[in-house]
Amino acid sequence: MPGADGLLCIGLLEDDADFREELALGLGGYGFRVAFACDNAAAFYRRLQEQPCDIVILDAHLPGEDGFSVATRLRALSPVGIVMLTGRSALEDRVRGLEGGADVYMTKPVDLLELSSVIRSLARRMRLAKAPRPADAETRASADTAWSLQDGGWILVAPDGASLHLSAQERTFLVALMDAAGSAVSRQALAELFLPDSPGGFELRRIDVLVSRLRAKAQSAGLKLPVLSVRGQGYVFAA
Repeated sequence: MPGADGLLCIGLLEDDADFREELALGLGGYGFRVAFACDNAAAFYRRLQEQPCDIVILDAHLPGEDGFSVATRLRALSPVGIVMLTGRSALEDRVRGLEGGADVYMTKPVDLLELSSVIRSLARRMRLAKAPRPADAETRASADTAWSLQDGGWILVAPDGASLHLSAQERTFLVALMDAAGSAVSRQALAELFLPDSPGGFELRRIDVLVSRLRAKAQSAGLKLPVLSVRGQGYVFAA
């Protein structure tokens, strides 16, 4: 979250040189610090290692390793905010992007004012997710089980000690469910947490996508996530 200069740090991955320059200059004009702008995944990884960012903007369709793969890799390793841009509006691409780890999926052409608003909204959500909760923020356990959220809520730990690093949205989701202590949390209540400034603008279907993505991520890490869908109510942490 904002560095010493008070500006959000942005990293760009876009293979179109003109659009890459437009994004870098435009976002700089809207008060962001664009740390780097790359045209391929290999260069992007190198620069990101040298200069960690708050939020990255990825072109979905790139030669070589595409933005979907980059988003999935980043989400497994880092809580960085991910905005994905694509020239394709197909639902399959949108779902693939969100399930792969993107926090936001936007279709080109992108209005820079809208993009800057989306980035600031995502940053606010990430700050809220990172903010310490009451006294047990460092180690939060479900009342009836040994599941817990540790390291400020960024790591989910299973009863057998297996762990899973979480994104900002995943952390917000699981904190809400575990705070509910076995009661279902509605999709609308979750939307208000994800987008507090304008919950009505949050697509409730994105919550189902988030859960599907989180379950798959947990399964790949050897965890059977005890999150259940309660028909007509929402989701419950039912361990």
